[in-house]
Amino acid sequence: MIQERDDHIYLSTKIVAALVVPVLILAFAILFIFPQTSGERFAWEIKPDMTAVFMGAGYLGGAWLFVQAVIGKHWHRVAAGFLPVTSFTSAMLLATVLHWERFDLSHFPFILWLILYVVTPFLVPFLWWRNRATDPGTLEAGDQLVPSVARWSLQGLGIVLLLFAILGFVQPELVISLWPWTLTVLTARILGGWFALLGTGGLVIGRETRWSSWQVGLQSIGLWHLLVLVGAVIHRQDFTNGLLNWYIISVAAVLLGMALLYFQMENGRRQQT
Repeated sequence: MIQERDDHIYLSTKIVAALVVPVLILAFAILFIFPQTSGERFAWEIKPDMTAVFMGAGYLGGAWLFVQAVIGKHWHRVAAGFLPVTSFTSAMLLATVLHWERFDLSHFPFILWLILYVVTPFLVPFLWWRNRATDPGTLEAGDQLVPSVARWSLQGLGIVLLLFAILGFVQPELVISLWPWTLTVLTARILGGWFALLGTGGLVIGRETRWSSWQVGLQSIGLWHLLVLVGAVIHRQDFTNGLLNWYIISVAAVLLGMALLYFQMENGRRQQT
């Protein structure tokens, strides 16, 4: 039977996304709002609080992607997020295995962490592989083509971020020496996993020519990093050399560039309609 390319999101994809959303929101609440309770309520105690805040913000950004998969009607609008999530979950599993002795195997939040990151590196790419057959690859009504310079820039940034992610696993001590707040070898590798998500996202989204395929990904990344900036202000005492450092400046610059692109593309789309 030939699959009709009607761009719909399979019910199985929606069900898995709906199950993941509460877990991500709970992780956000624990790590971003109550980072000091990570030892009791999360898989392990995370210090300083800024690391937990960074992770919590990322989980809420991920929740936004999966919410859009639950309520959305068009697969191509959320498809670009699934392979980046796969790279992230695979990195979390690898970091867990490499630091197995660091975890309390009887700690219930760690058991949940382990189940999540044993299952999702296989389940998420399977959902992507299966659902991609519905994407017609065409522009939807009122859509626009993304300028080549934006696509190349995002892919270039993705390569840099992926290299940084690999560095976090291979040479965590170097990342620790560069990072503006204190990391351990474990948290350097955990951050490497988050950068793998961003790097893979840059490469995957950057290959897309349809603006409608960019929107959810940019919204998710934007929400995550806006919260990182808010968390940085709240936990500015965690920064080794003050709040104005290379990382915060870079995040602010990238957010500004994303906002300008978003405004330009949305303004062009409105003018077409």
